[in-house]
Amino acid sequence: MHSFTTERLLIRPLSEEDKALFINLYTDAKVMRNISAPLSGEKAEKAFHNTLKIMKKAQPSIMTWVIVSLADNKAIGIQGFTWPTTNITQQGDRELTQAEIGIMLNTKANGKLFPEEAMGSLMEYGFTQLKLERINAVYASKNLATKRFVNKLGFFLPANLQNDSGKTSYQYFDYQQWKQRLIKKVFINASPKYT
Repeated sequence: MHSFTTERLLIRPLSEEDKALFINLYTDAKVMRNISAPLSGEKAEKAFHNTLKIMKKAQPSIMTWVIVSLADNKAIGIQGFTWPTTNITQQGDRELTQAEIGIMLNTKANGKLFPEEAMGSLMEYGFTQLKLERINAVYASKNLATKRFVNKLGFFLPANLQNDSGKTSYQYFDYQQWKQRLIKKVFINASPKYT
């Protein structure tokens, strides 16, 4: 994993120093309202340590980055890729060509177009560095803010693959779409601290 920058953001791998940010996001009812019930402090801390442990594996099923505002050097959220366990091959290897993308921002970062910039750059990283063929977005249908920004990023909404209950929406963006339309220019940082 690398850190990388956009015009207004530094995106760097999650580390021990981000424990308070992680716990604050996962225990905040407003942040979690369209994801699931907020976690207790104890469960959020356990999830934080599990995430760091998984990220150290040779083939991690979770890769998480912290989003830092370059204007004031403050962490404003996290984003990442997950590879569902359903993508395990018969040989036990993980199917690496598709990942699910997600983002969580603290409430003070809302309304500043950070999700488009952060996720757009992570998508580019996924296609160029991780060699992904498809990036999936699954979110609560009632989460109109997420629906707006994934649409802005160009995610495709396949009507035949939507959840029958109407509670979740599924959209995807694939490598061919990306080749036709560069989202953001990201700069990979060679800083040994984050590689």
